[in-house]
Amino acid sequence: MSDRPTLRTVAAEAGVSHQTVSRVINGDPTVTEPIRDRVLSAMRALGYRPSAGARALASGRTEVVGVVLPHNPGFAFSNDHLIRLVQGADQELTTRGYGLLLSTREVPDDPASAYRRFVQRRQVDGLLVEAGAGGDSLRALRTADYPTVVIGYTAEDFTCVHPDDEGGAYAVAQHLLALGHRRIAVIDGPPESRLAMSARMRGLRRAFADARREVPTDLLEQGDFTAGSGYAAAERLLARADPPTAVFAFNDGMALGAQRRLRERGRDMPGEVSVAGFDDTEAADLVDPSLTSVSLHSVDVGRRAAQILLDLLDGRPPAQRENIMPSTLKVRASTAPPAAG
Repeated sequence: MSDRPTLRTVAAEAGVSHQTVSRVINGDPTVTEPIRDRVLSAMRALGYRPSAGARALASGRTEVVGVVLPHNPGFAFSNDHLIRLVQGADQELTTRGYGLLLSTREVPDDPASAYRRFVQRRQVDGLLVEAGAGGDSLRALRTADYPTVVIGYTAEDFTCVHPDDEGGAYAVAQHLLALGHRRIAVIDGPPESRLAMSARMRGLRRAFADARREVPTDLLEQGDFTAGSGYAAAERLLARADPPTAVFAFNDGMALGAQRRLRERGRDMPGEVSVAGFDDTEAADLVDPSLTSVSLHSVDVGRRAAQILLDLLDGRPPAQRENIMPSTLKVRASTAPPAAG
C-alpha cells in the first residue's frame, strides 16, 4: 500500500473537505484566506504535490512559471543570493503544483532575449524576474501584458519583492559606529544595481545622522560585486594618508576580496581593520575571520515572490506594489572596536 499523500489525507490534516482542497488547488477565489493557508500548510507538511497535468488540462494553463536571472550563467550560478532566490521560488511553486523554467542571459548584452522567448512562445503562465534586467526588457513585458513579479527593485510599474536593504545597511553602520569606528570606508556596488545600492547608502547615512556623525566621503570606493573589485578597492583605501579602521562592502564578494588584500598587506583583522559585508553568503561563515554580514533571507524572498505571482494568476492581486522582506545583521569575528590611539 502506497504512503503517498492523497487529496483526502490533505483534507483530514487541514480539517476540511476534499472538495475544499480541490478548490484551493484549482485557485478558486471564493476560498477564504485562512482556509487556503490551512490547506497549503497541510500540503507542505505532508509533501503533497497536485497533478500538474490534470490542472493544466482543466485550466488551459501551462502550470509552469518562468524565472529569469538576467546575468551571464557564470555569475548567476555562482552567486549565493541568486541561487537561494531560485530555491525559495521552486519550493513554493512545487507546493502549489507548478513547474519552473529557468533562463539566464544567454545572449551577451541582450538581457531581453529570455523575455522575448517566453512571451512570444507563451511557454509559461507568468514570470519571476530578477531585477538585474534593464527597463527596456521590463517595458516589453508590460506592453505584452504578461503576469510578472520583479524580485528586487524596479522603477517600472510592476509588483516587486525585495529585502530591507536600507534597514540592513543601517544595522551594519550602527554596529560599526557603536564599536567606536569613525573612519568607515564603503565599497559601493555597480550602477546597474543603483536602486538597491541607493537604499543601502540611505541606511548608512541615516545611521551616521542618528549618531550625529558625517559620512567620510573620502573613503567611498566603487566596486562591481566581484571579489577582484573589492581587492582593488582595499588597495586604494590602504594608500590613503588616513586609512579607514573599518570597511563596509555592499556585498560579501567585495568584502572577501578586501579581506584578502588586507591580509596580504599584513593588516590584522579585526585588530587594525574591521570588515563587514552584505548578503550573508555561505563563505561569510567559513572565511577567517568569519565575516560580519547582513542576511537577506533570500530563500524567503524567492518564496514570497512566487506566492504573489501565483496569487495574481489565481485572480488575487497583491495588496501593495512594493513588498519589503526583513533582513538581519549577523555579527561575526571580522568586526571589533578599533585599536586604541
